[in-house]
Amino acid sequence: MLELSLDTTVDITTSAIRHGAGLFETIRIQGGMPCHLELHLERLASGCAFLGLEAPPKASQVRDFLLVHGVGIDLDYGALRLVAVDGKLFLFANYLPPRSPHPVTLGHSQGTIRFSGNPLNRFKTLSYLENHRLAKEAHERGLFEVIALNERNALTDGGRTSLFASISGQVFTPPVSDGALPGIARRVLLEGGWAEEATLRWEDLARADGVFLANALRGIIPVSEIEGHGTRIPEHPFLIKAAQLLEEK
Repeated sequence: MLELSLDTTVDITTSAIRHGAGLFETIRIQGGMPCHLELHLERLASGCAFLGLEAPPKASQVRDFLLVHGVGIDLDYGALRLVAVDGKLFLFANYLPPRSPHPVTLGHSQGTIRFSGNPLNRFKTLSYLENHRLAKEAHERGLFEVIALNERNALTDGGRTSLFASISGQVFTPPVSDGALPGIARRVLLEGGWAEEATLRWEDLARADGVFLANALRGIIPVSEIEGHGTRIPEHPFLIKAAQLLEEK
C-alpha cells in the first residue's frame, strides 16, 4: 500500500517523477472536509493498478490521517492534493480563491489532438503536458477553456474540465471511448441519470441551448459564449439542477 506522507520532498535523481510515472488527484475541501474522497481514491486505485504502483489507502485511513495531522481542516474552501509516486501518497492542501464571476468563453483547440485510443486518458497522470498545452492555448486566445478534438474530430474535454451540452432537452457529455477523462463531477452527473454519453462535434454546440463545464474542484461552470457559435444563457435550468446534484452528493 502507498505510504501516506506530508513530506513532499523527492530525490529527482531517482524519482519516477522524471518520467511522469505517477498519478495525482485534486479534491475540493469544503468545511474542512474533502469532497467525493471515495470516488477520487477509486480512480487513483485504477490508475495505480494500470501503472503497476501500489494501491492507495482506503478513504477512512486518508481521512484519519488528515484529521490527525490537521491537513485542510482549517479551510472552509480549498484543495487537497494527492500525488502517488515512489511508493508514497503525498498529501498537501491549500486555500482555493473563489472563481471569478467573469463570463466563461469556450473554443476548441487548434494545436492539440487527443488520441482516443490512449489508455492514459482515463487517469490523471504526472505526464500532464497535453492538458497544460490546452490551458496555455486557452489563455493565449483569451478563452477560459479549449476542448481537444480527437483524431476523428469528435470533442473530448478541456485541460481542466469535462464538457456538457443541452441539446433538444437532453444533456450530453463526450464518452470516455472518444478520449474524455472520466472526471469525478462527470461521474456523479452520469450516475445520477442527469446526463448521458454521446459523441459530440464542434458543430453540435451550435444547436445547444446550454453548454457548461464541470470538474470536482470548481463544480458547475456555465459557458456564456462559444467561439463561432454565439452566446448562451448561463442561468440555464439544467445547470441549476446539475449544481444541486453535485452538492447533494
